[in-house]
Amino acid sequence: MGTIGRAAANGALANVGVTEEGDNRGQWVETYQRAVGIPPGSPWCAAFVRYRFEQAAEKLDIDLPAAFPDTGWVPSYEAWARRSGFWIPAKDADKIQKGDLACFWFAAKGRCAHIGIVIAPPNENGIFQTVEGNTGPDRGTQVERDGDGVYLKRRRISHLGAHGGFIRIPF
Repeated sequence: MGTIGRAAANGALANVGVTEEGDNRGQWVETYQRAVGIPPGSPWCAAFVRYRFEQAAEKLDIDLPAAFPDTGWVPSYEAWARRSGFWIPAKDADKIQKGDLACFWFAAKGRCAHIGIVIAPPNENGIFQTVEGNTGPDRGTQVERDGDGVYLKRRRISHLGAHGGFIRIPF
């Protein structure tokens, strides 16, 4: 289960260290943005996720499900997961696997507004690892959704926010 997801997680690790060249711009950033058809300068965390999944599926010669979001809009991923039965609330984090997605809720936005690929599921202390695009280096409990690059992050379940959670990737 989750062959494409695990491959996407491995590919995401290879992108750690990519940084912007300007505000939401740069060769790699614009590659991610093109994957979902958004213009340079747009927020790109979800575009990074889609790009990594497309690359993983291509490498494995497996088609992504047609319903898998092809967008740079994080709420589309959450809505798809809820409709498809793939949404996992934060309280059930023990079910998370490498290659699943973490969706971060921002009270100020009233929605999930950041997303990353799970690299390591939560341990007994509730700490898990992600690779996220359009974020910044670790700064304690703050989740940055408009940073300067692709980073490997250590997260706590509480970082997901009041209504955040995970998306099971069964393919």
